[in-house]
Amino acid sequence: MSRGTIGRFLLLLLASAAFWPAVAAAQAPVPPSPSPPPPPPEVKKDAVPEDELRIYANIGEVERGHTKYRGFVDLRAGETRIQADELDLYEETKPDGKTTRTLVAEGNVVFMRGDERLSGRHLKMDLTASTGVFEDAVGYVQPGVFIEAKRIERLNATTYRIEGGKYTSCAQPVPRWSFSASSATLEIDNHIFARNVTFKVKGVPALYLPYFVYPIEKDQRSTGILFPHFGYSSFRGFNVGTGFFWAMGRSVDQTFYTDHYSRYGYGLGHEFRYTLKSPSRGSLRTYLFRPTGVPGWEYDVNWNAVQSLPHNFRGSLFVRQYSNLSFQQRIQESLDLVSRRTRSSSLNLQRNFKASSVQILADSTETFFEDQHRVNRHLPSLTLSRSPQKLHFGGLVFGYEARGEGLELGDQDRTDFYSRFDLYPKLSRPMSASFLQLTPQVELRYTHYATSLLDGALDGSPIDRRYLEGSVDMRGPTFSRVFNLPWHFYTDRIKHVLGPEVTWTYRSPVDRFDDIPKFDGNDYFLGTNEVNYALVQRFYAKRASRPGAKPEAYEFLNWRVSQTYYVQINNGQNEFDPNYSSSEFGPGGRPDHNSPIQSRLRLRPTPEFNTNFDLEYDVNFYQLRTLGLSTSLNLKRGSLQASWSRGKRTAVKQQNRVLTRDTLRGSGRLQVLPGRLAFEGSADYDLLNKKLRQSTARMRYGIQCCGFTVETIQSEYGVKKDRQFRFAIELANIGSIGNFMGQEEAEQRRGFGGIR
Repeated sequence: MSRGTIGRFLLLLLASAAFWPAVAAAQAPVPPSPSPPPPPPEVKKDAVPEDELRIYANIGEVERGHTKYRGFVDLRAGETRIQADELDLYEETKPDGKTTRTLVAEGNVVFMRGDERLSGRHLKMDLTASTGVFEDAVGYVQPGVFIEAKRIERLNATTYRIEGGKYTSCAQPVPRWSFSASSATLEIDNHIFARNVTFKVKGVPALYLPYFVYPIEKDQRSTGILFPHFGYSSFRGFNVGTGFFWAMGRSVDQTFYTDHYSRYGYGLGHEFRYTLKSPSRGSLRTYLFRPTGVPGWEYDVNWNAVQSLPHNFRGSLFVRQYSNLSFQQRIQESLDLVSRRTRSSSLNLQRNFKASSVQILADSTETFFEDQHRVNRHLPSLTLSRSPQKLHFGGLVFGYEARGEGLELGDQDRTDFYSRFDLYPKLSRPMSASFLQLTPQVELRYTHYATSLLDGALDGSPIDRRYLEGSVDMRGPTFSRVFNLPWHFYTDRIKHVLGPEVTWTYRSPVDRFDDIPKFDGNDYFLGTNEVNYALVQRFYAKRASRPGAKPEAYEFLNWRVSQTYYVQINNGQNEFDPNYSSSEFGPGGRPDHNSPIQSRLRLRPTPEFNTNFDLEYDVNFYQLRTLGLSTSLNLKRGSLQASWSRGKRTAVKQQNRVLTRDTLRGSGRLQVLPGRLAFEGSADYDLLNKKLRQSTARMRYGIQCCGFTVETIQSEYGVKKDRQFRFAIELANIGSIGNFMGQEEAEQRRGFGGIR
């Protein structure tokens, strides 16, 4: 970027500062975490007793109450250490018998106390009160602040008054950024309050502020109004906004923020975050927006919380709500959020009792389909369950699930409430040999519905569902062979393991299936007699997990080809089989015994590289239905992810086999210069409609305490067609001048400070 472009950007920031009479930097907060226990008192190696004075030097002239030290002088008093070329020590005994000590140091004066380091030309200090004045001084205070000033006055052990000071977090001889102030007050491990502040980036004046508060707390958190952010969008127009960050404690904070878009309107937001003893933590973000020319407010709510409760209970809260799909598409910048068509919320309370658990759940899910939407709610659901556990006799494994639920089901015009009671015990007996695993299992299920379907509405009489299910799962026998490789490139030997997996399932007929209310997947069980069979191949290599380690068996390839044969086809079991994305009847709507053939190939030659290839072939229509290919590569200096998904509608005639989806997605990251220059990018392309749905490109360049980021985003989805450009300057211990929107919007806004 040219110097002129940077200058124009800095002038824009300078002009905006006129609207902010008093701005203070709120240090970018780290994600909240529980406060660690206080460390034990540290023993200072160089410390001496407070009432003791140790001086190493050549003693010059000695007078009453005045001693001159010359040559190299090294003085220690408590945790204080002073070194200088010359030092005059004055001692005076008070009427109460106490002695006061005052010193005057000249030439290469160095003051050290804890993490404080100050050096200068002249120092006058009262050792008894630990106060003094430095002239023409430079120094360092924790956490990482360098100071250069004409005059530094130490008011007490934690406070300095500074005149004509210059401040930075850069350790270079010529700092890449700094700010100067006519006067300032520094509180150790707290903040710097400065007046008449001028910021410089690479020596170029960038911003003037009448007042400025620079936080220097160890936890890097400070309450204050956030620095205003700026941006431009071709869809929403120019944007300006700010916020107020309230550091309520080490593990609790709140943020209030506001935005204004020249073409779109203005918004108000709030976020509350907390972290208590694990696993208790929460983030509750609410955003209200008033679009231009639209009556009323739009909203977006994103709440997540987990809380430990008394008596070993655990509660969780999840809320993802927004006013409508149109607002979701206009305000969000993540393509995954923009394309989401559900609104959901849930409140869950759970407790474990050894192998069993009890859960109370209330939730709501709304799914939108153009002008219609479906409503599913648990109001509430009580579940008592036991995960499959081995009994103390016979090698039997027993588990169960019992539910009592109040359900609400409907659409945008009408919803109906009814109850459902479900009991589902199961018993199995695993048996295994070195080459074969056999698991027979029997399951019983009883479900009572307080209503049934009558002419498509929930107006019928109560209905009961009962069925018995038995299954036998067989894995093996397996066959293996070891191949020796002469070239020793990847491994010395490869082991190939081949074996079948067969599961037979019988479920007794379910009466009045069409009359059962369909709330979720638990209501779609049909009587069936089916066999699922698969051929599984696994390839192992002898590889060491790290250099010098012993080689171990590592599975680098897994290929599973499976299909289901339905013995009973009158009820259309394959229509409701959740194992296949394309299960349906055969040509002409005739039931068929055979499901699609499903192939899943997993290739992982190293932990850093992974490729998945999935497909389904419909043997009834003799056509490929779905295809998915994904790959990822993760290295120290870069990463790459790519995926391709494609699906076709089944049809007898070739011309009717049209594509239903064809998408290509990818993202990558590359560190050209590790820790300094990095590039990131992503793209989502709709091959079916030949449209680029979204693309992003970002470049970040950083040198120790200074850097900048440039990002461009292009989006086209639903009602939004947008192009954005963003630029941010990053300063160590300050944050970013600028803002990147999206899912991390609130966190990034807290990178620069505001009014105190």
